[in-house]
Amino acid sequence: MANGWRKWFGGGQTRRWLGPALIFLIATFLLYCTQSSQWISQRMMKTQWFTAESSNDVPSFRHRWNNIVIEKPVLNTTKPFSPVLQTTKPFSAAVYKRQLKFSLASESGRQYSVGDMLRIEISAKDSQNNIVTNIGDFFRASILTAVKGKAGSGAVGIITDHQNGTYTATFRLLWEGEVTIKIQLVHPRQAIDVIERTIRKYPIDLVMFRKRYIVGKNTVIDTECNVDPAIFKNTSAVCNYSDPHAGAWWYCEKAANIPCNTSGYHGTLRYRDVKGGKLFSRGNTALKMSISGSPSKINVKKGQDPLANRRRCVWGLATPQISGFYRNGVWNSLVCKNRHFSSQAGWQQCLKGKTLHFMGDSTIRQWWEHFVRILKMKETHIPWAIHKTGPLLARDPVNNITLNYRAHGPPRRCPFILTFLLKYVANIIDEIEGGPNDVVGITMWAHFTSYPVEVYRKRMEAVRAAIERLLHRSPETLVVIKSANTAKGNELKCGDWLAHKLDLIMREMFRGMNVVLVDVWEMTNAQHWHGDAIHPAQDIIVQELEFLCSFICPL
Repeated sequence: MANGWRKWFGGGQTRRWLGPALIFLIATFLLYCTQSSQWISQRMMKTQWFTAESSNDVPSFRHRWNNIVIEKPVLNTTKPFSPVLQTTKPFSAAVYKRQLKFSLASESGRQYSVGDMLRIEISAKDSQNNIVTNIGDFFRASILTAVKGKAGSGAVGIITDHQNGTYTATFRLLWEGEVTIKIQLVHPRQAIDVIERTIRKYPIDLVMFRKRYIVGKNTVIDTECNVDPAIFKNTSAVCNYSDPHAGAWWYCEKAANIPCNTSGYHGTLRYRDVKGGKLFSRGNTALKMSISGSPSKINVKKGQDPLANRRRCVWGLATPQISGFYRNGVWNSLVCKNRHFSSQAGWQQCLKGKTLHFMGDSTIRQWWEHFVRILKMKETHIPWAIHKTGPLLARDPVNNITLNYRAHGPPRRCPFILTFLLKYVANIIDEIEGGPNDVVGITMWAHFTSYPVEVYRKRMEAVRAAIERLLHRSPETLVVIKSANTAKGNELKCGDWLAHKLDLIMREMFRGMNVVLVDVWEMTNAQHWHGDAIHPAQDIIVQELEFLCSFICPL
């Protein structure tokens, strides 16, 4: 048989060309199979990579914001040009925003009355009218009635992400008249990915702090400080100022020839210069772009009174997803019957004999400042204290009202303050005896946004434990938790997305406890006559305090 093959390949003149030709064909076939296999493998790898990016790289909080449980998306590989794969193309926030529209989820032309629910569908479509699948966008939804030159009416909507490129905004209609629908794209999913990647890349040193020592008349020594000693790469000795009881970890470089227990000054050292790219406007601020839709306005007729049969304000009440609304600039709580004061005497009567302990960041310092202004109280100077961090003390001896404020311990972005004046909140709470005339108000969020959530969670777990101890020794003490509020700033370090992520942790942590939640997140989202600000305007703060007082002296 071997001889037969030799004759076939090497025989006569007419068959001599067939041997090389057959070999060439076989080699070509084998090469084709190999390349096809590699191509298929590459396509599968690309599909697997995209699936991982879509599920595992998406922070879970993004979906909690939209009140939906995230499931791993199913990628239909039999349709290589399915809408899911469209998100692999270069993303333009401006193009996506133009593609986004909203419309009524129910039949058009319906008559609405106060008490009805309004549902708005949100989606983006390309030029071929295909839905652009973008899962995990961050929207704000509100309804409002503007009054020229005055505060108007407003309420928030609940956003649901359906995980297929469509969203629903659900509103409760709470006042009659012409109502405008407002939907804002705060961040597309791609911008949230940039924020989350930035935190993962710089989990400790987005903001750096220092401890300063004054040595002699003209010598200053600065050492770096932060929540993890690994950041001090060039330092052999480190001072440990952590307090596990307070859920706090804090370390500073050890200065040469200065003991760790030497008091100094705490302050901010520097902010890391990080860029968000084209997905963010100048200064890395949020997009917060309003999207168009139809109808943009609806008429609401008189209906059920949303304020009828409200309960008395007592601690421990659950806070619904839509917890209140503004009508002509006045906040009306749907949690309970909230108070409004028309005179200084009304405030004084409510707070007579009370001692209020406020602690946390500058957004609760605003409570202290406005109470002092409203009640015309006299501030007591505390040696070495500065106003931004306290401790602050004011008294009204006639009505026996005392106001205290203390900043929470580091991390704290602030001017230089003596370190012994900064205390961790859990330890401050443990020092309060408590009683029926004591009110404890707490907020912590603004200085923790540049850290992984576990840093915040540990601190708040310690605060919760301290509150449990306080309520155990003095059950009649009123404990109030103030939520985060909307703001305007660098979204990579301290923006709304990062703040609300922490706010969700706080709400879950205190759920079911005998405490009061002042939902400032909703109060600042629902108003539309001021811009977003880390420190809300005076009229908003006053209404926060009125809601607080609704529990101190309930109707």
